[in-house]
Amino acid sequence: MPKLEQWEIKKYWEIFRGLKPQDNKLNGEKLAPVFKNSRLEQDKLTKIWDLADIDADGSLDFEEFCIAMRLIFDLVNGNTTNVPSNLPSWLIPGSKRHLLDAEEAVSTRMNNVNAGSESDTDEEYTLDSDFDWYISPTDKSTYEDVYNSSCDNYGRIKFSSLDDLYKSLSKVPLTDISYAWNMVNPKQSETIDKDQCLVFLHILNQRSNGKRVPRSIPASLRATFSKEIPDYDPQSQQGNISQPAFNSDTKREDSFASGYLNKLGASKSPLVSNGTDFSETKGTDWEEVKLRRELEDLEQLLEKAEMEKNNKGKDNHLALVKHEFEQLLKYKEEQVKQMDSKHGGGVNLDSAISNINSIEIQVQQLEQYLRSKQDELSRLNREIEAAK
Repeated sequence: MPKLEQWEIKKYWEIFRGLKPQDNKLNGEKLAPVFKNSRLEQDKLTKIWDLADIDADGSLDFEEFCIAMRLIFDLVNGNTTNVPSNLPSWLIPGSKRHLLDAEEAVSTRMNNVNAGSESDTDEEYTLDSDFDWYISPTDKSTYEDVYNSSCDNYGRIKFSSLDDLYKSLSKVPLTDISYAWNMVNPKQSETIDKDQCLVFLHILNQRSNGKRVPRSIPASLRATFSKEIPDYDPQSQQGNISQPAFNSDTKREDSFASGYLNKLGASKSPLVSNGTDFSETKGTDWEEVKLRRELEDLEQLLEKAEMEKNNKGKDNHLALVKHEFEQLLKYKEEQVKQMDSKHGGGVNLDSAISNINSIEIQVQQLEQYLRSKQDELSRLNREIEAAK
């Protein structure tokens, strides 16, 4: 299979850098001389531009520039005589593959709708159009497990991060998966955030249970991840997402993403349907995890603040920051006590309280360390004065 060699990439980078890109991109005006120097026909150059500009923003970043250069050199050197109708897979950057998958999914769906594709006709007739946007607490917990198991250090999710999940959804075609990704990712970013991911997983869950993927997302959900302003009018219909009545006859052999989570070892318990949803009263593990994480962040902030203030010698400001953190610590302790009294305690709450006690000890140690450093600073100041 052909590929871009390192020496090619280096050569393309020298050309790209020499054209002085702005925001790491080159527009058509700067690239026109380079394209025309190839002496290829204008229609071929136009097709090359359309193929290379994957995100369709009217300019080429370095990855897209490499695509255009390789296509041009292949034509100039006689390796091929025509511009391909689609980019070969080996020439598609991994960071932009999801854009082409989403575009293909949209195109496929539109063709099926307009032409009535026979291959999908039977399945389309069996799908239910009554898509339910309500996310139950149980489903939300499952989606959060998937998100926490797959996100990067910045809390972002790539399309390829969930490849194993897609493989486990035997009833969901890749075209629908890509179409759903495109819906929750209107800006066609390489990654999505948590809110987008939860909606994306909910669409896949509904599709795996025989619901047809809708053509759009309600504004009340879309506003949470596209930074749009929701409609606060009480008469607005955008927020009509109601909880469905429980159907005792509805059973699922396997809950959504259970195989995927079990494979990752991220499942806290067997993900099977228990009938009526009691998840709001059975436990609050996710709240305790969140609380412990916040306490750990608090500890790190304490250490960072005291180190910075020691170096700068701004004791008054340090005392103020320390006081604020101590107040926040007391607030977290009250939260744990309330959870303990509400749910009768438990192993997880005891662990959270133990963590708080540990933090208090560490705060005391930090205070002692601070005093020792202040004494050392005073001693150094005296020595400096004596040396004068």
